[in-house]
Amino acid sequence: MSRMDRRTFLELAGIAGASTLLAEALPSVARADKPINFSGWVFKPDTVKDYVSFYNQKFTGQVTYEAIPWAQYHPTMETRAFAGEIVDVMYCNHNNRERWFESGLIRAVDDLPGVDELKRKMSPANLDSLKSKDGSKLLGLPYFTSLFVLMYNEPMLAQAGIKAPAKSWDELIDQCLKLKKDKVSDTPFLPNWNASPSGTMPQLMTDCFSEGAQVFDAKNQLIVDQEPGAARALERWQKVYKADLVNPEVLTKTSSTDTHRLMWTGRYAYHTNHSYYLKTIAGEPENSKLAPKKARMTMYPGTGQTYMWTDSYVVNAKTKVLDDAWKFTKFLGGNLNGDWYVQRQWCLISGLDNPYPEMYDHAEIIKSYDRWIDLALLRKQYEKGKVIAAYKEPWYGEYDTRAVPIVHDMIRGNTTVAKGLKDLVKLQKSLA
Repeated sequence: MSRMDRRTFLELAGIAGASTLLAEALPSVARADKPINFSGWVFKPDTVKDYVSFYNQKFTGQVTYEAIPWAQYHPTMETRAFAGEIVDVMYCNHNNRERWFESGLIRAVDDLPGVDELKRKMSPANLDSLKSKDGSKLLGLPYFTSLFVLMYNEPMLAQAGIKAPAKSWDELIDQCLKLKKDKVSDTPFLPNWNASPSGTMPQLMTDCFSEGAQVFDAKNQLIVDQEPGAARALERWQKVYKADLVNPEVLTKTSSTDTHRLMWTGRYAYHTNHSYYLKTIAGEPENSKLAPKKARMTMYPGTGQTYMWTDSYVVNAKTKVLDDAWKFTKFLGGNLNGDWYVQRQWCLISGLDNPYPEMYDHAEIIKSYDRWIDLALLRKQYEKGKVIAAYKEPWYGEYDTRAVPIVHDMIRGNTTVAKGLKDLVKLQKSLA
């Protein structure tokens, strides 16, 4: 499905916005147990079905759930909205949340019961990331939070006589060159360069941050062409690609899920990806040759800073069953059941982190995480998590998609780093 450009989206949604404002001006009528349409991208849909069934049974709900492939999810939801379809509760990734709010597709939730308590329980950075661009509105409740981490194959390093994981990028490259020379691994480095919104561009921001480089300025304008650290990061990417240290297949993967499955094979020494992917790599022997705990994480090289984000559950601005939609949203992203039911399930089943710190004092969570990661080290990495505000700009989603081919051209050496960085800035300015 083709992706609608930002201007078309805003023009069409503006028509819907007028009726949304009128509807919000009318008094709310409580309607218990009305049908609720719920959609999300495909990630463990059987788990989602289980907790939807739990909700329907315990709270006499009538929630129907649909899973849509990740690559098509956001354009599909936008197209359906333009056609008049109302999906009451939806997943929304951080790249699209502000755009959906400004267009009138979703509503803020500050005026709904119980939200103030949830805001007090969230970590400040995650709470800020869920707010509107001007900071005045909360646009949803958290589905999960994550950040990029560096994972390594402990048995492979030991086989090569490498006693500890790399602490710097130069050391990592030297180790990978040794692994290749000694024929321990053909392509020892597995970066997350897939073309989806969860791949190349957040990976680039992470590596820029690790080099001490800013990506956007205080006004959310792209400044990578002025940052020596950004050039160093991309020159390093060119270097490892040219040296055949990276499997070129990573450039053609359509999701971070597909990329991390390559690490299951045990053929790679280092992998950069979302923190929760270590759950299957190191904790699920039925999937991965590196389980149990043969894959580990280490602090990210350089400054240690990595890109952190919060994806969310959002409420459709045109829902006709607001009370019930909000009740279900609090079950998903809040604590309606009294035991953080959904967040706890995601932690236990998939290693998805959440912005409620009290979750990590729970004995069951600590025991579960210990099977696949050093939880204290993960929480230390979260202290280095860096959020940006640029994704709250309505142009960001389109920029994020259209920037990938430019970055891939730099990686392959089809264009110079200096020209590629200027092309990225030119693209961003054309969309702003």
